Amino acid sequence: MTHDETVIEAPAPSPGVAAQAVPPKDTPAPTPADPVPAAPQLRNRLQVAIVAILALYTCALAEAVIVPVLVAILFGLMLAPLVRVLERVRVPRVIGSLLALVMTIAIIGATMTALAGPARSWMHRMPAALAHIENVMRDVRRPLQAATEATREIGKLAEVDGANPVRVVDSAQSPFAQALSAAPAAIAGIIITVLLTFLFLLHGDDLLRKFVSLAPHLRAKRGVVEATRQAQSELSVYMITITLINAGLGLATAGVLALLHVSDPLLWGGVAAILNYAPFLGPLLTAIALIVVGFGEFQTPTMALAPMTAFLSLHLVEGQLLTPHLVGRRLALDPVVVFLAMLLLGWMWGVAGLLLAVPILTCAKIIAERIENGDVVATLLSR
Repeated sequence: MTHDETVIEAPAPSPGVAAQAVPPKDTPAPTPADPVPAAPQLRNRLQVAIVAILALYTCALAEAVIVPVLVAILFGLMLAPLVRVLERVRVPRVIGSLLALVMTIAIIGATMTALAGPARSWMHRMPAALAHIENVMRDVRRPLQAATEATREIGKLAEVDGANPVRVVDSAQSPFAQALSAAPAAIAGIIITVLLTFLFLLHGDDLLRKFVSLAPHLRAKRGVVEATRQAQSELSVYMITITLINAGLGLATAGVLALLHVSDPLLWGGVAAILNYAPFLGPLLTAIALIVVGFGEFQTPTMALAPMTAFLSLHLVEGQLLTPHLVGRRLALDPVVVFLAMLLLGWMWGVAGLLLAVPILTCAKIIAERIENGDVVATLLSR
């Protein structure tokens, strides 16, 4: 190279320019993530379904344990605000828990004792009422008697000549024997419920602190505390409101039955109030019972149906006007979900399941509205 030649060098690229370099054209573009295969999804859903079925079957088998626990949890949530109020006025928590529990037991016991005597007297009068209903329905049954006689003749033709008739012996236990056999389990369930309710009232805050300590961060801890406190308060107000509404319905039913000169009107008012905790089925059973009561008290069908008609009128006013106005739309439950829950819990736990269906759904909805990822459950349960 001579001294007359000039060398032109390319400037070195800066770091910023190198970072913004355009990739080659032959570089493949990023592809979206492959979808999850259908087989694992189906397997996961089948596993969830199997676990759910096994859980329901286990709950049905463990009725003697699960039902007292659920009742104790509900009573504990209902009475917790009262215990906290007593604590604020310097009443020790042990004394406050005992006072709330004794007050609840006294109210329930007084109600059951007041209804027990009239119920026993009506059990003795029930056969006469059923016989009266059968006499009234005899005209309806007459067209079916011809078919019954024909069936008997066919049965005679099917008998083997010379064969001795088979004697069927009913080996079923009497209702009194069945009640005696079920008494120990019922007493044990009551004792378990009372003890668990007292323990929940006494150590409920300690359990809440343990759940709060398991939360991952401060926001979750605050959410657990607020959700639990608000669920206790709202469930307590809800159950007390529903109890007062049912008591009002029972008193109104008793007043109407007294005006109709029905014996023991307070008994049937109490039955209407208790069964009204179970929507759909409870009022239906009350109406059927009042039909039997009417035919046991009156001779004419018109007067015999008057108690049932009066109760259904009162229930219509309560269900369509009073309860929606006092309880509010926010705590209203979807009727289809309530009916399905009553079928499921009634199949698993009998009468206790029917009475627990609505309180359990209400508690689940209140809690689901205040926890993360609970919108799906709250939407399904809402009307």
